[in-house]
Amino acid sequence: MIKKIFIGTAWPYVNGDLHVGHLAGYLIPADIFSRFCRLKGYETLMVSGTDCHGTPITIEADKRKISPQDLVAEYTPKVLELIQTYQITYDLFTSTTTDNHKKITQEFFLNLLNKGYISRQKSYQYFSLTENKFLPDRYVEGECKHCQAKEQRGDQCENCGRSLEPGELINPKSKLTGSSVILKETEHYFLDYSKLQKQIENFVFNSNHWRKWVYNESVGYLKEGLRARAITRDIDWGIEIPKNKISTNFLIDNIEHKRFYVWFEAVIGYFSASVEWAKKNNKDWEDFWLDSSCRHYYFMGKDNLIFHTIFWPGQLIGQEKGYNLPYFPAVNNFLLLEGKKFSKSRGIHIDSLEIAKKYGVENVRFYIASILPENKDADFKWQEFKETINNELVDKIGNFIHRVLIFFQQKLNQKIENENLTQEVLVKTEETLKLYQENLEKCEMVKTFNLILDYVNFANQYLDKNEPWKLLNENKNKCEEIIFSCFQIINNLRILLWPFIPQAMEKLSQFFNLKIETKTGQDNFVFGLLRNIKLTQKPEPLFKKLN
Repeated sequence: MIKKIFIGTAWPYVNGDLHVGHLAGYLIPADIFSRFCRLKGYETLMVSGTDCHGTPITIEADKRKISPQDLVAEYTPKVLELIQTYQITYDLFTSTTTDNHKKITQEFFLNLLNKGYISRQKSYQYFSLTENKFLPDRYVEGECKHCQAKEQRGDQCENCGRSLEPGELINPKSKLTGSSVILKETEHYFLDYSKLQKQIENFVFNSNHWRKWVYNESVGYLKEGLRARAITRDIDWGIEIPKNKISTNFLIDNIEHKRFYVWFEAVIGYFSASVEWAKKNNKDWEDFWLDSSCRHYYFMGKDNLIFHTIFWPGQLIGQEKGYNLPYFPAVNNFLLLEGKKFSKSRGIHIDSLEIAKKYGVENVRFYIASILPENKDADFKWQEFKETINNELVDKIGNFIHRVLIFFQQKLNQKIENENLTQEVLVKTEETLKLYQENLEKCEMVKTFNLILDYVNFANQYLDKNEPWKLLNENKNKCEEIIFSCFQIINNLRILLWPFIPQAMEKLSQFFNLKIETKTGQDNFVFGLLRNIKLTQKPEPLFKKLN
């Protein structure tokens, strides 16, 4: 039976350029995992899209005095260019502005309403007397009452990760004008998570295969007790509430000027994107959402943790249709820059496209894979970046490959008669292949990366220890055995490194007139010997040092 894997990645807001924190938070780890799954022959679907609604969009649009539509139109091509530049293997990258997403979001809401999980509640929201309007959460900043961190937005504290309700900020002020705001009564639809608490608990408590810190944080949140949570906002930009399908006695006040809260509708994008992909490709979305054997993986930063381990599962459970729940939320911590949090306004910023153009996509992917913030915040350091590329990628990986290919071409004239694999290389390769797969099944990217480096260190030591250049005249048979064994290492490195640096490994494959092919049902990790080796072109160094 072919294993099915669904991969959902965070939906980037199209309100600015994406920095390398986005690459480390979800794009590169998701792509590594996606490529691994495809190499394994798993039936894989990876989706995401641009998050075009919500206050991050309207805040930036208001600042620049343009419409949200114009802002979305400006930044969407840049996001698409980034995905193409870094070769992220999406099966579909869509948008929350599609009619399909709007329709399915409204259906999700109506299902929850009909199942009795939605209520009308009057609550207090931030209101600006200066601007004479309700302010969405992200238009408000203040001090978190839980950890006292300053400049936190109204819906969530980035410092301690807690979701915040209106009134939980100390000294709240309008982000646009800086004026103080008050709390004023308004009416909204609420999703009553307390009715779903037991089912969500059952789901989370049986998910102790998650990263330990992700599991503990989710359990801690549940122990505080789930409450009804507002799923609409006083805002004109977003998906409309389907008032024509709601009984008149259940309509909320001023419904025409309310929209679905972006965090209620954005996560539904995982489902709506799957439906859109299925329609475009004549496939069945049910294979990934109703087949209980399909495992769901999600990639995001830690500020989105609770939305993916508590709220999104709750929305799915509330549909009462047996949809698959997240099997593994691969939540990452934050990436810092030289010890400081990314902030474009403060000049602490690395544009993802600019660094790719200056230093090369493969170099960026390689370094970020080495420091992914899986269990704690990581730090991007310029000096370390260059040293990692020069020492590990160029001097160890690239140099080993080049030495073997040049020796084979110049000293053996591309002829090896003794095609015997040494036991030492066989044992190390089989061990590496086994651990590699075990690690990536658990989304342990950094551990996998270090495993590859260990394999490469072994390869260099093996070559240096056996000195085939000395054996060439003394014992050519043994010399050929050593080089043949080194070729098997290179052949396996093509596969092991492809999820991390695909372009370079595809170029390496061309040296042998080979291709890295991914087909459903075809496992590329079955160890087999590469025989009758011929180089189809002069081998060139795959990597260059950074100055």
